[in-house]
Amino acid sequence: MDDSILAFRDAVTAFGDRIGDLRMLPLAIALSLHLVSLLLRSGIWWAILRAAFPEREVPLRASVWSYLIGVGANAVAPLRGGDVVRVVSIRRQLGDVSVTTVISTLVAEAMFGSVVVAGIGLVTIAVGWLPPVITLPDAKAFELSFLADHAVAGAIALVLIAAAAGLLADRAVHHTRGFRRHLTAGFRIMRSPARFAKVVALPQLLDWALRVAVAYFMLAAFGIPAALRYALLVVVIDSISTSLPFTPGGAGAQQGLLVFALAGAASSGQVLAFSVGAQAVIVAFNVLLGLIACMAVFGHARLLSVGREPVPETTAA
Repeated sequence: MDDSILAFRDAVTAFGDRIGDLRMLPLAIALSLHLVSLLLRSGIWWAILRAAFPEREVPLRASVWSYLIGVGANAVAPLRGGDVVRVVSIRRQLGDVSVTTVISTLVAEAMFGSVVVAGIGLVTIAVGWLPPVITLPDAKAFELSFLADHAVAGAIALVLIAAAAGLLADRAVHHTRGFRRHLTAGFRIMRSPARFAKVVALPQLLDWALRVAVAYFMLAAFGIPAALRYALLVVVIDSISTSLPFTPGGAGAQQGLLVFALAGAASSGQVLAFSVGAQAVIVAFNVLLGLIACMAVFGHARLLSVGREPVPETTAA
């Protein structure tokens, strides 16, 4: 049994022992802020979709429902399966739109957020709050520890994957009519720096502030000192663990990293209880929102079956 599974098992046990200490008011505040954050993110994606498809009307509710369906599916499916569900859902509502363009809007949405979380991570490392990546093997988070232990092999693998992706993209560009046009349409929002700053960059900065606030009140709900330092660490670790989505929500890796990084904030039992408890609450909340959105769009509440839903026929690439 690897260290990630052991960490997750210990976290579940610790959470069960301390569930009676949960504070409801900070928890309610955290979930309210989390909902605002999700709605803000769906609005950002709506702006990107509108720029990508200027010839058609993109209703805000279509973006909101599809985003929430994707969030709910990602909570229970590994390997970012919820993103596939989100693409199917938005095509169901918009009709004959290019799959390639919709997928590229997801990339455009994630690009600036990656810069923000990388900046937060570098700041936390620079001030000594988060250990550098070289010490990750001690964190007992299998996915990240493995990469840190095999950095050269990992780098070679990434180069090979990137090269293969480049060759496939090149072939697609030359053999699929309109592929380049559909691909670049998803990034159309970036052609106007002022518009990008107004409808993507600034709202995403606000969203990351909301995520830190959610972490702050979640810490308070589970009896851990609520400080900006610890809230920032929680946000960075959540982003790191979900960037390698071998498990739903980065379960296992997240628990190991939190115990490693928050050792000075509380006892390991408290941190473990927080790690699994906060994740469980957010997962349950996301699934509930996803089920509501799925019912509104598809008339049923089977999140993981959305990827098999028929969509309007299209000739777009």
